[in-house]
Amino acid sequence: MCSQYQSGPLPAGQTGPLPVVRAIKVPLLPRRMETHALPTPYVEDHGHYSTFVLAREELSGQVASHVHIEQVLLKRVKLNESQFDLARLEDCRLEACEMASACWPQVNMDRVEFRSCLLTGFQANESRLQDVVFQGCTLNLAQFRFSKFRSVRFEECDLSDVDFQASDLAGAVFERCRLNHVQFSGTRLKGVNLAGCEIEGVHIGPTELQGLVIDPVQAVALIQALGVVIEWPYAQPQTDELS
Repeated sequence: MCSQYQSGPLPAGQTGPLPVVRAIKVPLLPRRMETHALPTPYVEDHGHYSTFVLAREELSGQVASHVHIEQVLLKRVKLNESQFDLARLEDCRLEACEMASACWPQVNMDRVEFRSCLLTGFQANESRLQDVVFQGCTLNLAQFRFSKFRSVRFEECDLSDVDFQASDLAGAVFERCRLNHVQFSGTRLKGVNLAGCEIEGVHIGPTELQGLVIDPVQAVALIQALGVVIEWPYAQPQTDELS
């Protein structure tokens, strides 16, 4: 089990060009929804939860499979160490929720927003994410192995030590994110723009670099990540001109 870790704020002044991608669809949430608790104390297998606001609920450690959450706004809900196998989220927004060390393998997400959520150690291997936005979230040590991302955006997120091995991230957007020591081995990164992000110690190979967009400073870091030693030329000594 991964220990919980909270990183500091992102360095000020980080900027970078944004790639041109198709607009991400926002969650289709009703304008008016009532706030109430779950109908039962525990999340049920094959449970379908729809069209309400769930606020400040303690659901940590709960286990269920084939849960379907649709058009639900979750505010400050605690889901730490929960295990929801084959879950499905549609048209949902999660605000300041805690999902540290939660295990949601093969989760399907469509039109979902995560805002200021804690997802340290979150496990979502073999998942599918379509029209999903992570904004101001902590995702360090999360796992997304063998997952497919379509129209996904990470904004000002800490993704340090995240495992994207063998995933398809083509076209994903990373804006002002920490990507230190991220695992990109076998990952499809065509059209991904990492300019303006921290990428120290990133794990990546020559194949994964094809189609990746980076800035000049990152180019040096990636060359070093490939094991290439960079030797800067010494400055030529200045000599007095002969009269």
